[in-house]
Amino acid sequence: MKVEKFMNLKGIIMTPRKTIALLIGAIFFITQPVFAEAVGPEALTLEDALRIAYVNHPAMLEVKQEISASKGRWMQAEALPDLEMEMKVGGLKKQNQDGKETRKGNVDSFLFQQPLDPLGTRFLRGRMAWDEVKISRGNVELVWARVRQEVIGLYASILTDEKAQEIAEENLKATRQFFTHVETRYQSGNALQSDVIRSKIEVSRSENDFLVAQKNLQVSKGKMNLALGRTVESPIQLSDFLAYESVHLQYAQIMKQALEKRADVRNEETRLKTRKKGVWSALLKVILPKMAIGVERTTTDYENDTAILIGASYPLWGFNLGEVKEAKAEKKIQQVRVEALKRQVGLEVYQAFLESELADKQVTLQKRAQDEANELLRQITLQYEEGKVPFLSYLENIKTIKETRLAYFTTLKNYKETVADLERTIQATPIPEGAKS
Repeated sequence: MKVEKFMNLKGIIMTPRKTIALLIGAIFFITQPVFAEAVGPEALTLEDALRIAYVNHPAMLEVKQEISASKGRWMQAEALPDLEMEMKVGGLKKQNQDGKETRKGNVDSFLFQQPLDPLGTRFLRGRMAWDEVKISRGNVELVWARVRQEVIGLYASILTDEKAQEIAEENLKATRQFFTHVETRYQSGNALQSDVIRSKIEVSRSENDFLVAQKNLQVSKGKMNLALGRTVESPIQLSDFLAYESVHLQYAQIMKQALEKRADVRNEETRLKTRKKGVWSALLKVILPKMAIGVERTTTDYENDTAILIGASYPLWGFNLGEVKEAKAEKKIQQVRVEALKRQVGLEVYQAFLESELADKQVTLQKRAQDEANELLRQITLQYEEGKVPFLSYLENIKTIKETRLAYFTTLKNYKETVADLERTIQATPIPEGAKS
């Protein structure tokens, strides 16, 4: 069987099968950006959004760097005081030698000296600096709790705004259909011209509501992009949906959990331990002197010797009592702060608990109202078409139905936010699975 061959632009002989394969590849290469654009951005689950925010949120980036800074301060705190060096250069006086004035410029002596803190104080200083490292790690938990609450709230806001846009679009279609219906009745002499004008006004209002809903959705997406470390206009699409999941918690249980897990309580308790170390450090300075050891080498003409130097300084006039008094006062201040924070945590948990309970009940009520609103829409439409309901009454009912449907999703969003706030107050904010610490 004879096979035809074709010549491409470069003069290479190709079979029909190879030509078709290359053509398909070229078409795919050209249309690939179009296909990618049509597919759109990858849909984000809430867990995806939390994982990205844990890595890229500006507040998280900042607080993680603070850990490195605190470790640097800890390394510096444990280091010995700076080594001191002194050098004496003599022979700078001009001398006449063979009619010439000269300067010898000899090194007469040099000294190396290492200052030493009172015994035990450097160790305490290092432990105090390490406490700051633990506090900076606790700050990561605190910042993440706030960021997590923010992302959950933004995720719920986007879903709510999408529903608001959907309801506004449905309402716009309904008002346009209603306007057409009223205009038809007016043409047939069964409606007033004022009804036609009023229905036009309702269409304009619905168009405005739809535009506002579109704007609100774009703003919510822009806020989410910022939280994820992206540019405001980056395309974003969510895959989860608003769903009601009742949370049943016992106040005594979550209060105990908050006091045990809240990073700010742990941080203040760590600061209290630091203040206690500060008291001990100040007392050691009263008892033990500062020391210094060194070596001095003298190389003058009349003396050539090496000496071991040992020095000490003692707070003889003040006995360091001022620093001791200050350290004790700071310890008492920190004790007050710890107790005050625990009481404040109790109030936050109690308020967040009540808010979540209220939001839970409101969702149930609004869900019932939404079901009733759907039934009302069916009945009022039928009654208006049969002429049993006046024009203005129909419009008022339509407005109530729209507000009720939107109120359900707004209440559901508020419930998600209050639960997220409750989780923040009791520090139930785990790191997203797969996120890099």
